[in-house]
Amino acid sequence: MTACDPATRLPAEPTAQIGTRALIKRHGQELVAEVTRVRGKLVTTEFNWRGEQVAKRRYYRGLYPISGTEYGYQFELDFDDSLLEQIFPLRVGNHASFDGNLKIIDRGTAVDVLVDMVVVAEKTIDLSESAHRVFVVEIETEYRSAAGVKRKNNTVYYAPDLSMVLKSVMHEEGQQTFWRVISVERPGAGGKVKSPTLRQRRSGTVMI
Repeated sequence: MTACDPATRLPAEPTAQIGTRALIKRHGQELVAEVTRVRGKLVTTEFNWRGEQVAKRRYYRGLYPISGTEYGYQFELDFDDSLLEQIFPLRVGNHASFDGNLKIIDRGTAVDVLVDMVVVAEKTIDLSESAHRVFVVEIETEYRSAAGVKRKNNTVYYAPDLSMVLKSVMHEEGQQTFWRVISVERPGAGGKVKSPTLRQRRSGTVMI
């Protein structure tokens, strides 16, 4: 992938920290997201529910997913990361557009995608332990295949200090999905999480 660029293009000190854990609430259910790897601009996050991993995503700067496993399949996006990089450093009004090819590896299929994102606001989100400055980014993704064109609109609230999305509102095919981080724990000395206060409720099923 072009996102795996040479070390000379990578930030010297990523803001994401391995071991950071976020408690997410989605439609009354709770799951835990944990940063498990940081490699330059790429942040890997694992999502767990009821003690089992339900998804694993690799995000560009913690903002946009470019590969991972979820819903029982593995995906990978080929794209020119220099175009996405144009939205950084984040400021209201910043804009980026890029196209790419989204491969569904397990199915042996692929679709072309066109992504358009713009920073529309700067706000503060209060979590249980602290407040975080976030940038509100509207992301419109268009999927093009022989079957036609599908569109997805996603508004995310991204915290630069965590390299993490703290809130997401997505509209796709007439349906809305919503989730929000309610607390975050950063690793303490030795890379361990300070306190094991994050818990999940054991009810129903969860999809993110």
